[in-house]
Amino acid sequence: MPDDADIMDDELDAMSDEPDREETPGRGRDWDAGSFTTGLLLGAAVGAGIALLFAPATGHKTRRRLRRGARELARGAGEEWESAREQVTAALQEKRAALGERLRKG
Repeated sequence: MPDDADIMDDELDAMSDEPDREETPGRGRDWDAGSFTTGLLLGAAVGAGIALLFAPATGHKTRRRLRRGARELARGAGEEWESAREQVTAALQEKRAALGERLRKG
């Protein structure tokens, strides 16, 4: 049988101002730079494909545009990948330093 302290703890938990993470609107998924970049590149590729479908051109010109677009997309993806890698590396170094400091303090 729960004692008074357990009942009080349960009541305080129920009255907490901080909502549970799963109940907070708009927090179903944590977005990061990689997710944003992937969505941006995918949207650009789809948009470019649709634009090519609706823009009349000869087969030769269309293929040239597709090759050029693919090269630009690959270049942009490489740059974004490098940027994301640098951000992750910096964050890991920061966390590692903070952990080391906490371990030294005991």
